[in-house]
Amino acid sequence: MNNDIRQSIAATAPRVDDAWFDAGGFQTYKHPTPISYETATDNGTVQTLEGPVDYTVGHKIITGPKGEKYPVSPIKFAAYYDDNGDGTATPKKIMKVARLADHDGVVRASWGDLNYTKGNDYIVKHGPGDYGVIKSDIFAKTYDKSKEGN
Repeated sequence: MNNDIRQSIAATAPRVDDAWFDAGGFQTYKHPTPISYETATDNGTVQTLEGPVDYTVGHKIITGPKGEKYPVSPIKFAAYYDDNGDGTATPKKIMKVARLADHDGVVRASWGDLNYTKGNDYIVKHGPGDYGVIKSDIFAKTYDKSKEGN
């Protein structure tokens, strides 16, 4: 395959950007169910459900509802969670936009590349150009879905 054809395919392939949420995106927020976390004392990599993600000292390593782990920077942690002071934190009610993936791909997040698959993952827009990937079953347990499809 020549380079012009590859560039044409890449230019027309579906991708997640802010405009992608306009068709099929819905308002949502995390349920206020406490999560557990640890504070990283060394730099490292954690194997998330979407692939390996690096973290640095001070990051919060959150344990999700299925035992999955993922790192969050101290700044984002403070913005998105109320620390309960006992190794748990409660998500703040922050409205976001989500959409079920309609194609396979990779989201380039500030903390690493996150793989997603059509029909199996929700993409959550935390802010302009800031996205996360959440498995459908975990999304159903942790996010409000009452506005999906409206």
